[in-house]
Amino acid sequence: MFNTTDTIVAISTPAGSARRAIVRLGGAGALELGDRIFQSSSGTLVDAGGFRSLDGRVRIPPGGIELPARAYVFRNPRSYTRGDLAELHVPGAPDAVSMVVDALIDAGARQSVAGEFTARAFFSGRIDLSQATAVADMIDADNDAQLRSAMDALGGRIRGLCEEVSGRIADALAGIEASIDLADEHIEFDRPEELAQRLGGIAEQLRAVARQAGDMPENARCARVVLVGRPNVGKSSLLNALTGADRAIVSALAGTTRDVLSASMDLAGGAVVLLQDLAGFISGAPGGSPAAAADSLARRAMARAEVILFVIDASAARRDAEIELLHEARAANPRAPLLLLANKCDLVGIDDITALSELGELAGTPPQAVSATTGAGLDVLKARLGELMGLGAHRGGQAMGLHVRQKRALEACAAAAGRAGQLIAPAAEVADVAELAAVELREALARLGEISGQVVTEDILGRVFQRFCVGK
Repeated sequence: MFNTTDTIVAISTPAGSARRAIVRLGGAGALELGDRIFQSSSGTLVDAGGFRSLDGRVRIPPGGIELPARAYVFRNPRSYTRGDLAELHVPGAPDAVSMVVDALIDAGARQSVAGEFTARAFFSGRIDLSQATAVADMIDADNDAQLRSAMDALGGRIRGLCEEVSGRIADALAGIEASIDLADEHIEFDRPEELAQRLGGIAEQLRAVARQAGDMPENARCARVVLVGRPNVGKSSLLNALTGADRAIVSALAGTTRDVLSASMDLAGGAVVLLQDLAGFISGAPGGSPAAAADSLARRAMARAEVILFVIDASAARRDAEIELLHEARAANPRAPLLLLANKCDLVGIDDITALSELGELAGTPPQAVSATTGAGLDVLKARLGELMGLGAHRGGQAMGLHVRQKRALEACAAAAGRAGQLIAPAAEVADVAELAAVELREALARLGEISGQVVTEDILGRVFQRFCVGK
């Protein structure tokens, strides 16, 4: 999948203009190759020690263009990849940076592919697969909750869990296999009930971790929450109130907003979602009209939503049109959770909110009283959204963030350990069921290895590293 022996080069900073850009060079000949275009009065990259910097200039042949540069040297094995690395920090003009990369490729380097520097760190044992995944998570993080989870994983939190649990499973497996190989020896082995209890404890621990862990996204796309409802029910006012920005035009004239308006909304725990006002989601618009175009755009946004906020006017008398629109909203996105918001609750009494129970039964959720004017119910709404999307992960340092693949591996490990315990518990001696229990425990270790990378397939590696950008 990756060639780990040749010299690779890539731009390691985001695309676009900046005061500084970083060109990263790695591999066995990285320092020698860097010296072909970098010159410094302080010496050469080859002669520089690790964790040293040199000020100088990058000279780009054949035109002889020169750029001021600072080079940083990282020596094997104390580098990110455990191989020699050099970074050239140059002015961040995109054309100039591209010329530096082209000059290094002409000198003998190869353009790296996405995630190749981190892949080399993984293959060299510098990091395990959970930490490699965390690097991509840090790059993709949409909010501070995701960033904290990624930093914990990069610091070894998931790796430590896997090592601790795999050690306990390996100890149990060693005792079980000894009961087979040394059955004729006068050795006291684990009692079946005690061993079964230990394995049951491991299974419960892993299930609890998988259950409590927050969901780490597979990409950087921000979760979408959509506001939908009839004209003039207060969607625009709610968008402004929930996001704290006057993004939407607010007017008593029905149909003032026709476009899909979007703004970022902060939730508890530092999470951020994209709140969209689907004002154009209407029925019966003539084909080809501006209203029909807005409706089409709104329906596409509706289909991509993670949560639907269906807004009604709590002070309105008629509900027929809202019932029809509710059916259409659910048909456009049948999978997303739907919350029924009774806006303008400051204009009505509690009995009026209770009277909306029929519409709540149709929506499958009781109406929640909110007011864009007074702010009533908005904090409760934000907390509910965080719960629905699992965005409250890792605020207090207890829960960790895991990808779906990692959660499934933990649950599969727990299941295998649990099956081994169930086999052993009723046995008179561990040796009576040792071979079957050993098979289950080897399966448990293999599942943990899928997280750490000790047992890994090309498919898993592909899914992890395809998320990376070039230069990381």
